[in-house]
Amino acid sequence: MELTRENLNSLFYSICAAYNRGIGKVWPGYEKFCMPVTSSTAMEKYPMMLLSGAMREWFGERVVNEINGKLITVRNRDFEHTEGVSRNDIEDDQIGFFAPLFEAIGIEAGNLWGRLATEALTSPGTWADDAAFFGSRKIGKATINNLVSGALNVSNYETARARMMDFKAADGKTPLGLVPDLIIVGNALEATAKRIFNVSLVSDGTTTVGNIHENEVEILIDPFLTGNDWFLACTNQGVKPLAVQKRKVGALVRWDKDSDDCVKNGNRNEYGIHSRGAAACVAPHLIIKGAAA
Repeated sequence: MELTRENLNSLFYSICAAYNRGIGKVWPGYEKFCMPVTSSTAMEKYPMMLLSGAMREWFGERVVNEINGKLITVRNRDFEHTEGVSRNDIEDDQIGFFAPLFEAIGIEAGNLWGRLATEALTSPGTWADDAAFFGSRKIGKATINNLVSGALNVSNYETARARMMDFKAADGKTPLGLVPDLIIVGNALEATAKRIFNVSLVSDGTTTVGNIHENEVEILIDPFLTGNDWFLACTNQGVKPLAVQKRKVGALVRWDKDSDDCVKNGNRNEYGIHSRGAAACVAPHLIIKGAAA
């Protein structure tokens, strides 16, 4: 291929098409437990979720619930991927592998957000109250303990489910009315989760009985989650337990002009992506971690 501007443009458009095909094949599962946030600055701040949303009978003046208190500050991070392509390969028409290569790059670029969500899930750090996100805390008069010790089994699942359904609002009296609807596991626990939730009959030790937990929650297999920890979430409250903030979703750009340094000094074209964003756990009452020993 002659390295004319017309030919290089045509090559770039083909590469972009392959890249965009890859973007269309990403894992969308993180959206089930994450809120999408369009970020417009270097960092985003989330209010400490005060559990005061219950309706009350109206006597006298309105009682105004304000979103205030401490904030969770989540700073956007920078991510990039750059691919160098020898101009000799282009000139010699050795470009048959470009389409699958850039399709794979597109998949990885799109999966950034799912990877960030899983990273936040497994390493959430501290919450707005400076305590570990997964653990026991007081919010107003309510106690929220979103950590269960033990492997994924029926008993530990029932403990986590009952605990979430018993969570109270900040007054310590009003039930939040949460019903968990999603269990998040990695590949290591896929079979275990399916045996608990996807079968009609189970053994009680002496006989076969109906499975009371069949289809009680949706199973989400997170391809980026390793190990034996599991997470039970309530995702139907408007607010979701995690936030994924996207400051910049990078498009594929190129450096293929004779004046570009990579061409002048390295006899190669470069194609790259730059994205900015982050993920964070923001609502401890909406997710419980099962910590395997």
